[in-house]
Amino acid sequence: MPTTTTLRSQSLELNPITDIEVTTIVDDGDGGYVRAIKFFGEGAAADQKPLVLEVRVRASAQVNLKITTPEIDF
Repeated sequence: MPTTTTLRSQSLELNPITDIEVTTIVDDGDGGYVRAIKFFGEGAAADQKPLVLEVRVRASAQVNLKITTPEIDF
């Protein structure tokens, strides 16, 4: 079994962030599911969008990786 690193609590501030991407939930091929949340920052040019941080989350049940957002009222 490969070595893994587990952080119990972590706080990061990313500034400035220009885009956040949440991938779809996919089968990880090992009996579980995985999805990623990607944070993009400002590049040197207007058309650049460098990846600043990617967080991959895994679970044995697909429902555990669903993301719920609050309702938006207009």
